[in-house]
Formats: sequence, structure tokens, C-alpha cells
Amino acid sequence: MLQRHALLAVLSAPLLLFMTSSTSVAQNVSFFDTRNSPNLLNFGAGVFNISDTDGGNKAALFQLDLVPGVSLVKFGDSFYVQPYVGAWATHEGSVMGYAGIQGLIPIGRRVEARPFMAIGVYDNGGGRELKSVALFHSGISIFYVSRPGWRFGATFTHQSHGEILSSDSENPGANNFLASVAMPWDQISN
Repeated sequence: MLQRHALLAVLSAPLLLFMTSSTSVAQNVSFFDTRNSPNLLNFGAGVFNISDTDGGNKAALFQLDLVPGVSLVKFGDSFYVQPYVGAWATHEGSVMGYAGIQGLIPIGRRVEARPFMAIGVYDNGGGRELKSVALFHSGISIFYVSRPGWRFGATFTHQSHGEILSSDSENPGANNFLASVAMPWDQISN
């Protein structure tokens, strides 16, 4: 229970910070804005279940996210909320597909943070049992933005049922770390 509340606090803190930081930001709210954010294809590779101490449930992890350039809500130039969909798989056959929202927080001209929260469907295959088919997928990516718009960075993700999406009181969860590369879709298609 405490873990679920701590995760919720960490993911909602950036949103609350930017919503309350100044009245000028709150007055400059727009909805369904398609400017200032490209469509992104985000690839990641890393380790599934990095916090496993015995090493028996760690696995290679490969992730793909699609982030359309539309902002559902835009708070000036300080915070954007975007939809996204994605999937990941491990070398042990675990797979998950998900859909949700992600924030875009520009930090200067070349760095951005992208906290995200999604709900998805999980199949453990030959990998870690997470005690539910429905899981929350949450985390944060930190990217360096290069001049042509490519992004290079690191992503931390967490999956669990949060004792909300399952009647099972055991909530093992998984923490993962990935190196990530995101590229604008228009640069792929040309």
C-alpha cells in the first residue's frame, strides 16, 4: 500500500509542480495542441527486473513506444500531456502491451523529462510471474535532444498490479532500466 502511494506521488509531483508554479502558466492552458512536439518512435533496450537480488528473474528487455505529436493538455511551454502506446518483450517470452499518457517537461533547450503512466496487458511467458494479466506501467525517461530532433537517454519503468488490478494480495512488481533512443517519425519515413 505504501509503495503504491509513493509511486503515485512521484508520478504526479511534476504535474502538480507545474500547475501551481505560476498563474501565468495556468492561464496559458490549451487542449489538443499539435505544435511544438514531433511524433516520436522510441526504442529501448535494457534489463527487466533489475531489483531482483538473486538474479533468477532478470532478463533482457526490448521496448517500443509510439508517441503522437498531439498534446492533450499544454501548460504554456512548461508541461505537455501526450497520449502514447507501446509494448515490450523479454528474452524469456514475457510480453506487455499498454496505452496511457506521458508528460513532456522541457528542461532547458536540450534536455527533457518524460514521466508516464499506462495500463496494459501482461503475459509472463517463461519469465517473472506478476500475479495479474492487467498491470500498471509507469516510469520516467530523461532525454538529451540533438539538433535533428533525435533523443538519447535512459528510462526507468515499473510494472505491478498495485493491489488494484488484481485480487491477489501478493504484488511482486518489476523495476526495469533501459537505454533509449527516440526519433521523429518524419525522419524515418523520408
